Amino acid sequence: MTLKPKKPASRILIHLGVRKFSGSQIVEEWDSSQGPPIKLSDKIGEYLMRLGDSNSLCLNIVIQLLTRGKVRVDFRDTSERLQLISEQDTTSRAEAVLVFDHWIAENRIKSEPPEQTQRIIIETPKVKLPS
Repeated sequence: MTLKPKKPASRILIHLGVRKFSGSQIVEEWDSSQGPPIKLSDKIGEYLMRLGDSNSLCLNIVIQLLTRGKVRVDFRDTSERLQLISEQDTTSRAEAVLVFDHWIAENRIKSEPPEQTQRIIIETPKVKLPS
């Protein structure tokens, strides 16, 4: 039995502000417009893809966001500021971990075993020695 959070990541809305830097680290563009809110679940998926499936980094971002209400994530050429839209979405550290774990469990790729036996043969390449 897996525990479910009080509010899953798909129901937690956040605001995103983005800074883009040029090669000389000068701010090229700052987007802090009050655009449409995004779901935390979408951002978790994006970060796991962008960070190369590094669950610990993404977990720390989620914990900071859900316990403090906001977090800044710096990349080489951008800086993102995530902020909870509703202060009621702030949680304890344990609940934040539960939100992340629930998202992972829901989005895990379920692989099915093959229907029939497969035979895979790996052969070493033939090498011609110089004569």
